[in-house]
Amino acid sequence: MSKRAVLVLLLAVSTVAWAQSPRSAVGGEAGLWAGGEMSSFNPDYSCSSTVPFKCKQLIGPTALFDINYMSRWGAEGEARWLHWHGYGGQTEANYLIGPRYRVYRAGNFNAWLKVMLGGGWITTPFYPQAGSLKGSYFVYAPGGTVSYDITPRIAIRADYEYQFWPSFAGPPTFSGGAAVNHANGLTPNGVSIGIAYRFLPR
Repeated sequence: MSKRAVLVLLLAVSTVAWAQSPRSAVGGEAGLWAGGEMSSFNPDYSCSSTVPFKCKQLIGPTALFDINYMSRWGAEGEARWLHWHGYGGQTEANYLIGPRYRVYRAGNFNAWLKVMLGGGWITTPFYPQAGSLKGSYFVYAPGGTVSYDITPRIAIRADYEYQFWPSFAGPPTFSGGAAVNHANGLTPNGVSIGIAYRFLPR
């Protein structure tokens, strides 16, 4: 799956989803938000713990959009580039889109659950040395977002995501002269903090 194909898919889905007039949605709460976050992720690769802030974190920016169809249902898309702070030059990136559901609202505070699908890219430490790799994989990721509306158009937000890369297989290692394959998948997870702006409706 190429990065270009994923970006085209994100744009196509968002265009189709926005075809409905936001003012005709239930409750008049439809809207298009876009923004950015800084993300810190446990890459899972080269880390024996799944705790978000264990091991050497990957850090980088995230671009996002949210489309709210009605009072509870919406969709989210994100592009995340975790290219900083990686051990041995390790990087990860992902391009994901999926539905989200508001589980709580009180005043200007909102809490959402989401399920994202898309592609993930990884460059393992010290690539292209022997025993390293660079590739792309299918990703699905449940998660949650909390946000607070500072104004009707500006919101601050925090996000947690637990990713599954089921088809990932690490480079083989050797024991007693025999190759040992590592096909257990990958489960990066982490947090993002940022800000979003409401573009539509005016």
